[in-house]
Amino acid sequence: MNEYLVQNESDLNKDVPNSTLGNFLADAYLWAAKNKVDPRAEMAFMNHGGVRINRLAQGNITRGMIYEVMPFDNVLVLVEVKGNILKEYLDRIAFDGGGGGIAGVSMRINERKATDIMVNGQVLDVNRTYFMVNSDYQVDGGGGFIAFKNLKQKRSGYLQRDAIIDYCKWLNQDGKKIIQEPKTRISK
Repeated sequence: MNEYLVQNESDLNKDVPNSTLGNFLADAYLWAAKNKVDPRAEMAFMNHGGVRINRLAQGNITRGMIYEVMPFDNVLVLVEVKGNILKEYLDRIAFDGGGGGIAGVSMRINERKATDIMVNGQVLDVNRTYFMVNSDYQVDGGGGFIAFKNLKQKRSGYLQRDAIIDYCKWLNQDGKKIIQEPKTRISK
């Protein structure tokens, strides 16, 4: 558990509406999905309640710290989701105040609704099919959003925790650190 993985340049926090810790986790899931599950992955999510610590401190990140932030054996699932269902999901995140983590997506919360939604720099198209990465917990209706359950999906068997660890190792071997993105992904 003391194995060094990577250097964290600044504190990552579990905040709302924009969670730098949640966004880091979503970044890890998106990287892992693209590289080890399906290169079509375009976005990833981490539900706010699943982030189990409030802060990942600046400094050395160890395997044990990743187990603290993600103690569950949830796996990554790639889901083919139409833009209109994605909008419903983002509205649910907005209604709950934001938080969690998102990668490949940005939005603004206005009157508890998701607005100004961008997917990889493009305006959300409600008629397009996107490739989303999420946990089996969320896809199976955890948290009360059940619209993903009957959509076409690819269950990877790849633990979210292992995806985070692999992402940290990849950053480190590439000479990179965990860097907090300067712009917010969810704003009010």
